[in-house]
Amino acid sequence: MNIFLTGATGFVGAQLIHRLAQDTEHHLYILYRDEAKKNKLIAQLPDASLHFVKGDITEEHCGVDLTAYNLPEMDYFYHLAALVKFDEELRQQLFEINLEGTRHALALAVSLHTKHFLYVSTAYTVGQHEYAKEELHPLSRPVNNPYEESKLQAEHAVMHAPMKKSILRPAIIIGDSETGEADSKFTLYGFMKALKIFRRKMSRQQSSQQYKLRGNDKGTSNLVPVDYVVKVLTEAIHAEDNKIYHITNNQPPTNMEILEIIKKHLDFDQLIVSPESEKSHMTEEEQLLNSYISVFDPYFKKSVVFEDHNTAQLLAKSGQSLLNLSPAQLDMIIRTYLLK
Repeated sequence: MNIFLTGATGFVGAQLIHRLAQDTEHHLYILYRDEAKKNKLIAQLPDASLHFVKGDITEEHCGVDLTAYNLPEMDYFYHLAALVKFDEELRQQLFEINLEGTRHALALAVSLHTKHFLYVSTAYTVGQHEYAKEELHPLSRPVNNPYEESKLQAEHAVMHAPMKKSILRPAIIIGDSETGEADSKFTLYGFMKALKIFRRKMSRQQSSQQYKLRGNDKGTSNLVPVDYVVKVLTEAIHAEDNKIYHITNNQPPTNMEILEIIKKHLDFDQLIVSPESEKSHMTEEEQLLNSYISVFDPYFKKSVVFEDHNTAQLLAKSGQSLLNLSPAQLDMIIRTYLLK
């Protein structure tokens, strides 16, 4: 089976390659830019059928010179490459990578006579709504940032592709549920890094002052371990045409539960969650704290319910079940990062 992958040297992609490589009948064609990451995969998987294709998703046909490579027809094409940042000032770059990059990947997939295109999007194309169906959201859907907007438009581009296609939507990806290991600087890890920096700054003052973090203490954060994401992506070779699959957590932890774990491992009891209504009463230090994490505001102030019926059916085909992330596993994942 011939499988092409973009974004395969990233956090999720590298683990997906390891999982796919366990099947000796899989021949993996990997788009890459970074020689060091390419060589790392070769060293880790010396017996796998890995074929590396130099390219860049921001270029036409992903910058692949088809005359330079003897590429076969592809059974599956995984498009994982994306920029995961929420800042408005990065709008142009986000659309260049997430939308135009997807269009370039689709064009390359067509050239390779791909049978099935698998697009890894995000569960947060739901935008400002708080109930997400496993269906294509309208382009008019209000969004929270240009990242969500770029991925939403990319989903529409995929659904118009002239081949079999499926969309996989992970929520907030965190470390491995067994080892805690993560190679990520985004979402929860960006949030925890900001709190670590603030904790370090405040520790120099040796003060017992409490610091308010604005948010909804009854809200939830939809965290999914990377190994669960990879499990669903691996099963996606059995996905149905024109279907969307949520890779989400139907029992997500509350923001308070997450924050209590972070506080414990940072030894930072002065940190408290404050309702949005108290915004005007913040100290200078609290304003600094909240400025660090302002890009995460839309995700820390609400709860989104994600349907996952399609994913349940997909996993059931191989006798597998939906995610069950225990409090102990979440504690271990957070601890592994914070105590590095």
